[in-house]
Amino acid sequence: MQFSRKLLGSASVNNALSHLLAWYVLGVFRTAKVNIVPSDAFDVALAEAPVIFTFWHGLAMMTPRAVPLGLPIVPMIARNKAAGIVANAAGTQGIRTIRASGSQGTRTLHRKGGAAGFRQALRELEAGNSVLMTADVPKVSQVSGKGVIHLARLSGRPIIPLAYVSRYGLRFNNWDRMVVDLPFSPATVRHGAPIRVPAEANVEDVERLRRFLTEELDRITQDAYERTGIAEKFIPGPQNQDLAADG
Repeated sequence: MQFSRKLLGSASVNNALSHLLAWYVLGVFRTAKVNIVPSDAFDVALAEAPVIFTFWHGLAMMTPRAVPLGLPIVPMIARNKAAGIVANAAGTQGIRTIRASGSQGTRTLHRKGGAAGFRQALRELEAGNSVLMTADVPKVSQVSGKGVIHLARLSGRPIIPLAYVSRYGLRFNNWDRMVVDLPFSPATVRHGAPIRVPAEANVEDVERLRRFLTEELDRITQDAYERTGIAEKFIPGPQNQDLAADG
């Protein structure tokens, strides 16, 4: 573990891995046969932009390819060293990032940059850039936190849930059930309908919408798995939807 941390801390190694990741993601996308559902999903996203695209953490790898080409997007990426490789990979393609992640507790929120990242996301949306962010907070897979709901409430911009699912991929048994998509794979890009959060939403409204977003993301992700022909590989989120209530 200590060796891997030192390795990731090396500027030359980090740079090499970032370029390798960027080329790999591009290769996966260029060799994929992608089905977009619904067929007008990209047209809707462009008409609604700027929007807040949100998705489950485990499907993050190909998500930047699940939005219309040419649409200005700013992904929110965690501050840890491994995530730094992802951020640098995005940078090689000219994509700016927000370095932050959510948290279940206030004590870790500052360290992870959640508050500063939230303010930057608001500025990006105001400037006309769409934001790409996970709905689930770290260590709580497939349960939406409140951050994305509050971002929509304060910005006035809609949330679009999405999923990119490849038929062929390496699926890990870690906290977020991370998927590494493989080249030459049929894939489904699945968008949900835009979700709007009223500016006057109270605590109960936010909680209701948080739960709805959790259910909607699981629904469209499961649908994407089914359409891609791997329905048996979808694992629904936990029954206890209170786990990320403070996220």
